[in-house]
Amino acid sequence: MRQHLRPRRRRATPLLAVAAVLLGTVNSTHPAAADPQLPQTASTPRVDGVTAGAAAIGSVDLAGTWSFTPAGRATTTITVPGGGWYKQGFTDVNEAVYSRTVTVPDSGQPQSAWIEFGAVNHQATLSVDGRLVATKTTAFTPSTFDITAFAAPGTTHTISVAVKGRGALRNSAGKYLVPVAADWSESVPQGIFRSAFLRTYPAVHVSDAFVRTSVANQSLTYDVSVTNSSDTARSVTLTGSLASDSGGSFAYPALPSRTVSVPARSTTKVTVGPIAWTLGTASYWWPNVPYRQGYRAQLHRLSVQATTDDGRTSEAAYRFGFRESRQNGEYFELNGVRVNYRGDNLQGADYDRIDHGGKGDAYDTYPGFLPPSPGNPGWPQAVDNYQRLNFNVVRIHQEPASPYMLDVADELGLMIIDESGVRGSAQDFVGGHDNMVEHVRALTLRDRNHPSVVRWSQANEPTFGNDSEQLEQDLYAAVNGADGTRPISIDAAPGADSPSRYPNMNYPNFAVFAHYLDGTGQYGERVQTVTGRPDGEGEYIWPKCNTRQGFEWFATATAAKRGKGANDLRPYTLLSAWASVIPGVRSTDFTPEEGGRPLYGVDNLADPWSNPQFQRIQAAFNPVAAIDLPYWSASGVSDANGTFPLPQSVPSYAAGSTVSRTVTIFNDDLAGTAVDFAWSARLDSPTGAVIASGGTTLSIPQASRVTQPVTFTAPASGSRVYLVLSTGKAGTTTFTDSVEYFTLGGSNTGPAPGTYRIVNRNSGKPLAIAGNSTADGAKAVQQTGNATWTISTAQSAYTLRYTTSGKLLDVNASSATVGLQLQQWSANGGTNQQWYLRPTGDGYYTIVSQSSGLLADVYAASTSDGAQVVQWTANSGLNQQWQLIPG
Repeated sequence: MRQHLRPRRRRATPLLAVAAVLLGTVNSTHPAAADPQLPQTASTPRVDGVTAGAAAIGSVDLAGTWSFTPAGRATTTITVPGGGWYKQGFTDVNEAVYSRTVTVPDSGQPQSAWIEFGAVNHQATLSVDGRLVATKTTAFTPSTFDITAFAAPGTTHTISVAVKGRGALRNSAGKYLVPVAADWSESVPQGIFRSAFLRTYPAVHVSDAFVRTSVANQSLTYDVSVTNSSDTARSVTLTGSLASDSGGSFAYPALPSRTVSVPARSTTKVTVGPIAWTLGTASYWWPNVPYRQGYRAQLHRLSVQATTDDGRTSEAAYRFGFRESRQNGEYFELNGVRVNYRGDNLQGADYDRIDHGGKGDAYDTYPGFLPPSPGNPGWPQAVDNYQRLNFNVVRIHQEPASPYMLDVADELGLMIIDESGVRGSAQDFVGGHDNMVEHVRALTLRDRNHPSVVRWSQANEPTFGNDSEQLEQDLYAAVNGADGTRPISIDAAPGADSPSRYPNMNYPNFAVFAHYLDGTGQYGERVQTVTGRPDGEGEYIWPKCNTRQGFEWFATATAAKRGKGANDLRPYTLLSAWASVIPGVRSTDFTPEEGGRPLYGVDNLADPWSNPQFQRIQAAFNPVAAIDLPYWSASGVSDANGTFPLPQSVPSYAAGSTVSRTVTIFNDDLAGTAVDFAWSARLDSPTGAVIASGGTTLSIPQASRVTQPVTFTAPASGSRVYLVLSTGKAGTTTFTDSVEYFTLGGSNTGPAPGTYRIVNRNSGKPLAIAGNSTADGAKAVQQTGNATWTISTAQSAYTLRYTTSGKLLDVNASSATVGLQLQQWSANGGTNQQWYLRPTGDGYYTIVSQSSGLLADVYAASTSDGAQVVQWTANSGLNQQWQLIPG
């Protein structure tokens, strides 16, 4: 495994260079350890990633024109890497042979020579002058070949690479034998892509290092792999040193040396440490939470030198962050602090469909995923876009990220869930078992030194491919064996998210995350609780994500589930709503997975940050937010235009009545437990006259929330009251929400609490529970008779308790499904048991679910006894209007 650093590639930026000399170096750290207002200057290290090959003593870039012979066709030429063969127009090719001549550099000392590809999808057989070297089967990870025995220093040879793409690696039923990531996308890269080099190394050299850091133990340990390609065993002395990679100034500990004997033609791993780390929290890697423009995370560099008994040396450097990501029972922790993940799932295969000199390999060829270039700010801007939305994590979904993308996430402090290309439905998990296992191991080895990677996702919806627990145990063992310092999870297909799916996988660092708890394309607030494991939902909203209504659910559904304590929430998927989260992408550039077109792109959204839907999402994901959850839930389902709030769901108060709200305040920013909360009620506009206000400082544990009452008297004049909520820490405001408003006027008030017959206007029949059952789950119907309900207030809403059973009118599981029959259930305090009673102005009311925003409706306007009472979208029908007759 060759994962080294060499000096950064510096772009020509004279102004920045001058500024760096004049201003010096600024060390930006997490707010727990430094002033959160610390300015970021032009001297901050540039965001341009790192590259492999520091230990190499010779390097030949093999990018360029190669001979290319698709199976059964005439020889032509192709560009390597060029994004692979599909991007270059060979869209119906399944296997082909690449070839070219190479000259091996002569270092003047004993050396080894390697052909190294950044990625080959999927099987590569390399030959030198017709002699077979090796066959490697990979997916999105490096393929490396030792050609030392085939190519002497200074000699020229013909190398050929016979490559089989995914189409050539199927079983008899057509299922793939390799991890194909997004099998639904025709544009996923095939063939040689990412990079191609011939590199030479000293005969004895440092070939890999893995840096393991422990905040709990305040220690650093690293494993160094030393490769001896010579015919003689060598004694090798390893020495190491530490330095800052991001401009910090620390008193680093001295590293002990180690001497080891490395047998001929073998690799030996040496463990150094644990070494005491006493540099404090300022030395830790922290994500950019809360969002600060210009933030740079703290990174360090381990340099390792190997000196052989004949006096020759090899050096390599490895970048790392001092941080610890762990799963602690029902919670996640970062650096010993509880953390909740709130973010996105980046489906790169959608962007592969952009025709940018051909379709395919967006991660390595589309400017929005690359370093900044003229006309495009590149992947660093994409990371900033995520963070400005207040997303703190991105799951790189199905198609693994490029190394550059992870480098930038390291530097800018974006947490990453690193997912393999193992996906259900189209893969043969039996015949391709070994390929799946080797893939997750290779991905882990490639990415394990990236501090931004806080968790591994070993598979996506594998149950669609009829996986087995044994396969998942083998995948887990491969990932954990290659790393062992991070949590591991599976993002599970709908209906297959129960922990009982894998009863023997009781590992303390393992969890399964559900998809689509409320159904696909639905608004919902369901959260699945798993005892002893973190709770969350890995995908929800799709395929409504490219609609304004679905885009609003990013805010409303996330806020609701966040209020129920979910530890990990990732709606699916932002790119369908905002394609230009990746800079430069137009809404017309590709067809997303669900079909249609993305909602927004650079062609129709000049300023995302002034768009009210973006602002609502920023509020929903804000780490230190104050949210009136029932108010949000009342409008959660929104409408086709993504309206918030829905006018029919806005509470009304009579002059002189008491307005009582319960606000939930969150503390998810990783630093401190004291949260300042303030509110003001303003007349007729968010900046209108203040009619009431209040504030306090609350003690809120990390990754937790508390509720705080807000009470004031409705004024005698005006038409609206706006409730402006804000939070802050240490005197700095971090959140302000001024969208919430209430209407004023006695004619719009709800009924007085009491016992009523609730009679449908269309049929003249009362609301009842079928058979007057007392069972939880008994269904609501209309029925001739004298059934009564006790109506009680619950904040600005009401509960409706059936007199016969003593149980409440309830929306099952807070579902937002239109047409779902209402039921009764024991009181649980949920918004699915709370209702807005909206006057129609002529003596009737609509009954609106606070959780779904839908109305109580007699199905199909039936007048029959026993007709279902369901929830339905508002339509002004008489079957949605009810008279309250005191009982």
